[in-house]
Amino acid sequence: MTNITKNIFLNTLACPSLGWLLRTNTVSRQDDYATRFRLEQGIKIGEMARDLYGSGLLIKELKISDAVNHTKKAIQRKERALFEAAFQYENFISRVDILINNSQKLQMYEVKSSLNDKPEYIDDMAYTVLIAKLSGYNIEKISLLLLSRDYRLGQPVLTMFNEIEHTDAVLSKVSEFESCLEFVQQCCFADKKPDVTLKFECKKCNEFEDCFGDSISHHIFDLPRLSKPKFDQLKDMNILSISDIPTAFPLTANHEIIRNSVQSNKNHINKDLPFLMEEVIWPAYYLDFETVMTAIPLYPDIAPHSQLLTQYSIHKCDSFDEVIEHYEFLAEPSKDSRRELAKKLISDLGDYGSIIVYSHFEKTQLSGLMNIFPEYKTQLQEIIDRLVDLEAIIRKGFYHPDFHGSTSIKKTLPALVPEMSYDGMAISNGNNAMAAFAMMAQKQVDTNEMQAIKENLLKYCKQDTYAMVKLHCKLFEFLE
Repeated sequence: MTNITKNIFLNTLACPSLGWLLRTNTVSRQDDYATRFRLEQGIKIGEMARDLYGSGLLIKELKISDAVNHTKKAIQRKERALFEAAFQYENFISRVDILINNSQKLQMYEVKSSLNDKPEYIDDMAYTVLIAKLSGYNIEKISLLLLSRDYRLGQPVLTMFNEIEHTDAVLSKVSEFESCLEFVQQCCFADKKPDVTLKFECKKCNEFEDCFGDSISHHIFDLPRLSKPKFDQLKDMNILSISDIPTAFPLTANHEIIRNSVQSNKNHINKDLPFLMEEVIWPAYYLDFETVMTAIPLYPDIAPHSQLLTQYSIHKCDSFDEVIEHYEFLAEPSKDSRRELAKKLISDLGDYGSIIVYSHFEKTQLSGLMNIFPEYKTQLQEIIDRLVDLEAIIRKGFYHPDFHGSTSIKKTLPALVPEMSYDGMAISNGNNAMAAFAMMAQKQVDTNEMQAIKENLLKYCKQDTYAMVKLHCKLFEFLE
């Protein structure tokens, strides 16, 4: 019988159905580079935080009953610092990152890999404190340990964390959560999944497709930036599909385009699309960047969570779908290779022709390179001046019913170029690309896996730029 953890408790309060799925282990688990790296990075940061308190006792037991007994005995013999202390009340369990016992006054520290304080951290700590309280322990001081922007690789761990005390806010939330225990227990241990009620927050849930989306092909959540008042109006009218939104219902201009396209099952082609397409000067260079961003800096003189350019792909075409050359760059994981990247990028892009990107991301990264390497400022600014945003052209000039409200390449490509897919690729999204590179930089993979990762990173980035080539060509076909 699975116990109720902090994650299950908090998710049950938000959605009883999700809490039940988590408690019964019927939620799909991802096993990819991004998941692996996130878990390993969190473990490492937690270990580093322990060094702030010198020697302490790590409660290693995985079996919760053994961990709880070990914690109880350690507190009784007045161990000063406990790491991963465990508490249990009925079916509710919790563990504390760092528990300090000063003259029988318990202090708790929750370690987060973020730079910024967030409201949800109060909920995290409140649940942990509640279960400790119901187990007979009074935690009198409650603090967060967040990463410091000033930390640099190799510096003492003391400079890595900022402490923010939240005792009053957490204790207030503890009282609120205590009244929810019975409700959560009933939901989680029900014989069947609780009935699902559609809420505005469902849009961001990873399980949304299984709950609602699988039976509605064009859900109202496909309307981008749908406001809660507008959502409430549609829900009150029992309208969950864009197909059912009445013509008289007030929508934004963009939402009207989506509604009309879905209801007619036809593409929307803006009269300005030909003019938007004329922005391109041939030869055109289709450019895509990949970056890495980690909580623990990979290289010296880099702040936590800094975004570093690591890779690019360029398809050079002399007209639509006429590829004449391909260029690529992948950084050496053992060092900060941004200077080499900038130098080769300037050479590969030449000095004439449009540079086609997808979104404003590349412009942002180029501006960052200008700040870091002022000696390349003129050349990089010339590159920025040549940029043409293909996503902006699509957003302003074209809509396909199967975009589902998004102009991201992961939505537009299957709708317009269904024969081209990321399915089956070892690395098929930016999060996995970022994590895979970081794992190489931190030497978490062996030589053989590193070589495979490099090849897969190059394939993924190349796929992104070739996808832009094919999308651009498809748009041109709609003008004929």
